[in-house]
Amino acid sequence: MFTFVFQRVIFNIVNFSKTKSLYRDGMSPVVKSTSRPKWQRLPTKNVYYYRCPDHRRNYVMSFAFCFDREDDVYQFAYCYPYTYTRLQHYLDSLERRNLDYLQREQLGLSVQQRRLDLLTITSPAQQNPEKVKKLVVLTARVHPGESPASFICQGVIDFLVSQHPVAQTLRDHVIFKIVPMLNPDGVYLGNYRCSLMGFDLNRHWQEPSPWAHPTLHAVKQLIVQLSQDPKVGLEFYIDVHAHSTMMNGFMYGNVFEEEERVQRQAVFPRLLCHNAPDFSFSNTSFNRDVVKAGTGRRFLGGLLDDTSYCYTLEVSFYSYMAAGSTSPVPYTEDTYMKLGRNVARTFLDYYRHNNFIDDKPQIPNHINSMEVLSQGRQGNGNWNGRTSGGERGAERKNQSIIGEY
Repeated sequence: MFTFVFQRVIFNIVNFSKTKSLYRDGMSPVVKSTSRPKWQRLPTKNVYYYRCPDHRRNYVMSFAFCFDREDDVYQFAYCYPYTYTRLQHYLDSLERRNLDYLQREQLGLSVQQRRLDLLTITSPAQQNPEKVKKLVVLTARVHPGESPASFICQGVIDFLVSQHPVAQTLRDHVIFKIVPMLNPDGVYLGNYRCSLMGFDLNRHWQEPSPWAHPTLHAVKQLIVQLSQDPKVGLEFYIDVHAHSTMMNGFMYGNVFEEEERVQRQAVFPRLLCHNAPDFSFSNTSFNRDVVKAGTGRRFLGGLLDDTSYCYTLEVSFYSYMAAGSTSPVPYTEDTYMKLGRNVARTFLDYYRHNNFIDDKPQIPNHINSMEVLSQGRQGNGNWNGRTSGGERGAERKNQSIIGEY
């Protein structure tokens, strides 16, 4: 589109279906241009979310913008992008470091022959075939439009390959297997939720097709194989997502009949809540919704034994409410990655709590383990909406506001 300097334009993005939306809480698209290559959020006052009779009563998100430099090329996005190409450059840079505790391999190929990468992070001593291994599996970007998941995943990886004492201790005791982009075709094509062939891969864990869902099929085969290995204790599966109506980070877990197992499942989210100021345990819930039966969390929760825990880790597309704050704090690329680092750190607290790691005193204890269990099932109910304050009006009219950023 050709524009003149200081030309004002209103963009209308149509056919939103959700009444709840972070756009009503102050979220706005991000923008960058040739001369300003850093992604920035548009001013909240320039964004409107409203139901429109001209679009079958679906919702419209409109935003006003002023093109202030005639020779610039402008780009807009729903949230900070994290592309397939960016991931490949990042993984290439990791490989060039020749770390003896990092292995990158191609687990498979997508329908369009893009790489499905698998990272294994652990100290070489952990490769001893005679030693029973604790194992954590983490996946991200099964829904390609949920780019915050990639920043969290990179935060996890960056921390685990660092020289931080906690990372070194974790590598000495645990094997981490990470699939940073489960739906590379969807990411490359700019899809929001589906794969190249139009499938929501996170509803096909029960019967993935090797030709229609090859990346999911490969990951499922890997996890099933690991779960059947008597020398591997697969304790965690965490699938990372982003959420379009909630604030903060939070988790979904599964429902169990045994009270003791329910309490054990709550330990990791409680520890993470202590370590990450943007993580909300009150938004965390444990459920078995029928519509979620085909998700990784639900399927693997039924497949793995009672010493394994499967979670969906969600993070807001927009913001979090910090303790004592009255207004939301917008996420940035850096704060998404910080949440990833805090997720990684929390594994030390968890394994310390279970007496699997007896580390040196210089690594501080973050939380009293018995206190975690004593809190029982408090806060395990279903989430009931956003944690932030009031909503902006849904039916505000379009106004011609200059969109400087």
